[in-house]
Amino acid sequence: MREQQQGVALITAVLIVALVTTIAVAMASRQQLDIRRSANVFDTDQAWLAVMGGEDYARNVLVEDSKNSGSTDALDENWAQPVQFPFEEMVLSGVVEDMQGRFNINSLIDSSGNPVLKQQLRFQRLLTLLALDPAIAQAVLDWLDKDINANLNGGAEDGDYMQQTPGYRAANRLMASASELRLVSGVTAEVYEKLAPFVTALPKPTSININTASATVLAMLGDNLTLADGESLLSARDDSGFESVAKFAQQPVFSGSSIDDIASLDIKSDYFLLNAMTEFDHSRSQQFSLLERQNGVVKVIMRGQGAY
Repeated sequence: MREQQQGVALITAVLIVALVTTIAVAMASRQQLDIRRSANVFDTDQAWLAVMGGEDYARNVLVEDSKNSGSTDALDENWAQPVQFPFEEMVLSGVVEDMQGRFNINSLIDSSGNPVLKQQLRFQRLLTLLALDPAIAQAVLDWLDKDINANLNGGAEDGDYMQQTPGYRAANRLMASASELRLVSGVTAEVYEKLAPFVTALPKPTSININTASATVLAMLGDNLTLADGESLLSARDDSGFESVAKFAQQPVFSGSSIDDIASLDIKSDYFLLNAMTEFDHSRSQQFSLLERQNGVVKVIMRGQGAY
């Protein structure tokens, strides 16, 4: 009986030790997880603050640019140069892009919400240059305009969108972001991927800066121009840009073509996009900031994490 009792006591002691060990291991693992989680939060906060510092730097550069070269904006200026700042254990990098070097989707309608035919034709040419269906322009126009009547040859309004799952309505207002195009009929993920580098959605209709536009956007400006013509304009421009819109219009590629709306071209810009990234320890923070510069003052009109 004594030996049996000793056996039971030994088994009980072993079970207690095993239970205490399991609890201790669980507590230690939980503590390590909490420490790692807290460290990640701390690192992320530091990375975010660094990115915000990068935004302030970009704003200051744009203010200085308006003082030193206020009449033009071109790709050889300080604001257009990528920067990288390593400090302590962190690396902050960023690049500023002129958003008026893209086609502004919101230029398709005027301040009264009526379609602008010249901009519509321009957008159709951009779609054609990208080997996309030009009828998409009609659907985008319906998304922006105030009426609920679908345009012919590709238009779409509430009746089309309410049949989706889930159903939704056309915005009938300016786009807040170019990513809103993904809601428009005919704009698939593949279409948007092709279109995204060449379009933007700014708070109001804007001119196109011929000194910062890509070859594709430059080719969009004239009738019957090809991507090769756009590359030719790019070579003639070089980094310092054209002296004036008149000089641009005198380029040989326009001898057999015409610029449909020369009044909507400029060599100066008001809207810029900052893409900033910070890498710190195990954390990485990426942010975009849409900046507006007016009368030497730069303000943030949109900010978000990730890519624009």
